[in-house]
Order: sequence, then structure tokens, then C-alpha cells
Amino acid sequence: MQRGADLYSEGRYVEADEVFERSEPRLARAPLKARAAYAAYRGATFVALGDLRHAQHWLTIASEIERTHPGTLRSEERLFLDGAWRALSNRLPKTPPAPPAGTAIASSSQAPVPSAERITPVTPERVSVPQ
Repeated sequence: MQRGADLYSEGRYVEADEVFERSEPRLARAPLKARAAYAAYRGATFVALGDLRHAQHWLTIASEIERTHPGTLRSEERLFLDGAWRALSNRLPKTPPAPPAGTAIASSSQAPVPSAERITPVTPERVSVPQ
């Protein structure tokens, strides 16, 4: 895990992703603190690589671990996780402004089409945190 975090810190995101991927099978046996930090770094790496769906998945796992076990992440790791969420939010497509009041869309053929990039939020009930 530490090697992946170091590579991430150096801006070597592809290499960090490879290290994290190879480390993932050992994650189930790792202490909760290591799992939370891994998930935060894995999510941030996916943000940096532009894989927003996987980024959201891993950041949600890190956040859920911290929510259910407060203090699992050290304060600097919590700040890192918060920054990763902000970076993800900045990469998500912006929602178009609402039409002016008093206007209506005449037919469904004129309705805006949702972006294929839109990410479906992951709810805590759907998140599987390794034990």
C-alpha cells in the first residue's frame, strides 16, 4: 500500500494504479486502518486517471469505513480523502441550468438526454466493505 501511495504522491498514477491492483487481494486480511487508507488512495488514483466510476466506488468505501468507525483515518488521511472527493466533484459533468420559470418542454423529444458520463451515486447499502 505504501509503495502505491508514494507513487501517487510522485504523480506516477499509472504505476500507482498497478501497485494498488496487485495489492488488492491482500486487502481483505489488512487492518481496517490500512483498508480505509488504501480505498482513499485507490479512489484518488482513479480520479487522476479519469476513471470516475471506480473513483467514486473507492472513495465511498473509504468514507463509509470512516463514517462507521470514526478515527480510522488519521487527520491527514481524512484531509486527503476530502480533497479526493473535491477533485472527483470537479471532474463530474456539470448539470445544465434549469430552464427559465414559465417555460415548459413541449415533448419528450425535446427533453435533454442524460450524459453517458453521469455517475450513479453509490449508496452505503450497496457498498461492500471487505472485512
